[in-house]
Amino acid sequence: MRVLHTSDWHIGKRLYQQPRYDEFAQFLTWLIDSINEHAVDVLIVAGDVFDTATPSNKAQELYYQFLGNVAKSCCQHVIITAGNHDSPTFLDAPKDILRALNVQVIGQAADDIFDEILVLRAPTKARTPQAIVLAVPYLRDKDVRKSARFERIGEKENEAAQGIYEHYHTLAAKADELRRALQAEHGNEIPIIATGHLFAAGASISAKDDGMRQETYVGTLGQISAGVFAECLDYVALGHIHAPQKVAGQERIRYCGSPMAMGFGEAKKPKQVLLVDFIARTPHVHALPVPVFQKLASISGDLPHIHAELDALITAGERIYAEIIYTGETLCPELVKLIHEQLDGSNVLALSINNRTQYRHVLGNHALSDGTPMQNLQSLTPTDAFARLLTQKNISDGETSELTTAYQAVLNALQEADEQAE
Repeated sequence: MRVLHTSDWHIGKRLYQQPRYDEFAQFLTWLIDSINEHAVDVLIVAGDVFDTATPSNKAQELYYQFLGNVAKSCCQHVIITAGNHDSPTFLDAPKDILRALNVQVIGQAADDIFDEILVLRAPTKARTPQAIVLAVPYLRDKDVRKSARFERIGEKENEAAQGIYEHYHTLAAKADELRRALQAEHGNEIPIIATGHLFAAGASISAKDDGMRQETYVGTLGQISAGVFAECLDYVALGHIHAPQKVAGQERIRYCGSPMAMGFGEAKKPKQVLLVDFIARTPHVHALPVPVFQKLASISGDLPHIHAELDALITAGERIYAEIIYTGETLCPELVKLIHEQLDGSNVLALSINNRTQYRHVLGNHALSDGTPMQNLQSLTPTDAFARLLTQKNISDGETSELTTAYQAVLNALQEADEQAE
């Protein structure tokens, strides 16, 4: 059996407000071609299908078009679990219809957690079991915590971590029992695969601007150890971290990473999905490189250096998105005008022009030497800026979730209106 492990598609994500639908469409087309070329039996998407809880109409179109195409491919099973960027209820809404296409969607932790145990069977008359999958989505506080009030700092995080541990170990024990029963009935050894969308202890993020949303949740604090995943789990397909890596050096516990660069900090980092071949219960993992569908370039330095780097990009003739950071010693108030004049008529698009020298002059050198990363408004997404506003206003967790969803819906409506006007 061959599994393709992917995660963190973030369909609909913008880069400094630049739509990227063409890139997402190219990736999903490439993914279909790869599924057929490599004879993939099972596709796993371990969270963050969309970038927001209220995906645009275009983002939804790409998603459902892909699912329709994968249903016509050689792939026998598709398993999709929600990430922290996804709306659990939105993903779950069409799950009964999608099941007819052999697409299993788990948007949120079920009241009966054993509903997260899926038995994948061969599409033959015998219906021989091929694998058991623990389809675990992103686990929110309400899914794993039992107490509502905490007396000391750290109690909330500790109980959440314990709840995640119990969630996985309860599922693993049941799955191991089920595997023994299926093996006795059919005589074949089958693997147990688990999914997860969390921040494992020791994991390394891809870049500071890779689009990961840092929430007040233990899963993003790096405190979930590999011990959460019981030894009976033969492979753990993780999402949330955008850099591909093993967890605690274990071959069986993997992040595949995001398939596209979500920020300029990832521009030069190769992207991949993972092909996992099972010989009985033993996984053999191979990286499948993902092509670059849109080149990104980050240029930092004084004005002569920036001009020289941009000239090289212009000469290349390719369509390139550029991030420009001016760090020269002298003030350059006409930086934006000079760069736009240089790029006029070229295929290079400057998505961000950051004049750090000007900020340093206005704010004083102490603003850059206190260890706090400096951000201008342009470097924040509208959702990030809104989240900071809610934090400043001390809005409760429940109200924050509702207000953020409503805000994202308004943003999508405005963005779609702008796109139609263009």
